[in-house]
Amino acid sequence: MVFTLGALLVFGAIVIGMAAYGYRVSAKTAEDYMLGGRTIGVVVMFFFVLFAISSAWTFYGFPGLLYTEGPGYVAFIWGSVLGFAVLYMLLGPRLWAISRINRYLSPVEVLAERYESKGLRLVLSVSILAFVVPYIGIQPLGVGAGFQALTGLPAIYGAIYTVVLLMAIVMLGGMRIVAWVNIFLGSVYVTALLGSLIAVVVTVFPGGLPEAAARVAEVSPESLSNPGPLGNYTPVLFAGTFVVGLLAFSWPHVVIGTMTARDKTLFKWFPLLIFVFGGLFFYIIPFVWGSLIAPAIIPPSELAAMAAEAGVSVQEEADRVVQTIIQRVLPEWFGVFVLMGVVAAAVSTAAVQLMTSSVIVARDIVQGIVKPDASDKEVASFARWSVAIIVILSLGFSIWNQGAMALYLTDVSVPGFAQWAPALVGGLFWKRATKQGAIAATSAGVIYLVLGLLITVDGSRVLLLDLHPVIPTILVNIIVFVVVSLLTPRSSEAVISQYFDEPDEYLKAEV
Repeated sequence: MVFTLGALLVFGAIVIGMAAYGYRVSAKTAEDYMLGGRTIGVVVMFFFVLFAISSAWTFYGFPGLLYTEGPGYVAFIWGSVLGFAVLYMLLGPRLWAISRINRYLSPVEVLAERYESKGLRLVLSVSILAFVVPYIGIQPLGVGAGFQALTGLPAIYGAIYTVVLLMAIVMLGGMRIVAWVNIFLGSVYVTALLGSLIAVVVTVFPGGLPEAAARVAEVSPESLSNPGPLGNYTPVLFAGTFVVGLLAFSWPHVVIGTMTARDKTLFKWFPLLIFVFGGLFFYIIPFVWGSLIAPAIIPPSELAAMAAEAGVSVQEEADRVVQTIIQRVLPEWFGVFVLMGVVAAAVSTAAVQLMTSSVIVARDIVQGIVKPDASDKEVASFARWSVAIIVILSLGFSIWNQGAMALYLTDVSVPGFAQWAPALVGGLFWKRATKQGAIAATSAGVIYLVLGLLITVDGSRVLLLDLHPVIPTILVNIIVFVVVSLLTPRSSEAVISQYFDEPDEYLKAEV
């Protein structure tokens, strides 16, 4: 245990040191703190985005759900990869051009000015924060689960350790250092995730992955195909899960990344990187972990007994099955290295989410509504200090409402993020979109989602028609958005020119 704690302290000191260096060399302006001075290139952007979405969820939650429900959940990943490509091919260039021309610092600010509405600014800010803040807290708890599996100490210690690193990176370094630190964290993460997989396969399965698959076919053949062990992944749910993933283009902590780009050439190459390295390589690793290796080494019946002994649900036990296997099969030092990889994954994602949340609080709520005359220095200061409040709220919520990591992402956060998608797409591409349509649609979608998740009858979400939460809510959102927009006055000609003509000309020009 001394070696474990010592290694984690050294790792933490490196991360905090990088954050401190970032603070020393950065410009003390709101633009530099919030958007990295709009100087992020394609390589840094790749690490920034890929590891903004590859979190403790990818290491624990994704394999855990594949373990319990079979391979059908992979539809979410392929939908997400396509969604990110859509963002950087279609929405990203226009959002980048508009924000660069007008010096906007937040995607919420872009839409508030597009629709000429402070009311929409408040609605979007509150709704986005309501769904992103709770998910931030899941990252420290994910580390805590691995910390507990490795050391036997309470999970809260691992969570506190992660929170300290998060606050240091975001409060000191801002968006620039978050992006650069993600290169270091991402490298640790990939090495740990892939290295542990190779080491376990070599140690346990002399015949390689075919041997692992054969063993799964013996002990749990239903784990290898849809609808999976629980019979959940019918064709309808599989298609719905893909749609949920596709809506990844609306994840606010990924959307804001488009505004940090150095120039428009990034949008030419970035989608290819996401497809090839993000989709075809990176997510195959946790897929193999959850679908083949974990059920081959720890059969479902054994995992159920472990969960009962620990007094937790089977899904919660499955969320830490990867760490449990590594601890059981590999040397102690390898388990420590893997935990460092999970810390890297959690911090890389939560730091971007935390950074995005602080930007919305400072730029959109404080300066946009409460104190319009706030200076540049004050805005940056508000952003930094809001970090502490957001971390406390997110961690408190996650402790109060613990559950399956993967399902919280796809059943709550992603449907919540999706509710600003119609206003976002319509604001950038539909001249007839109006502020009344955007406000009514976003409000209707969020209210419907919250009520649909809370109101159940015999465990059934009757308001959601027993469909995935994102499907009925986004349909209602889109219908309200289109109908109300067509019934209300369109935006001024000056705004139409600012958001359509000027960006088109800017993107055509050499930058």
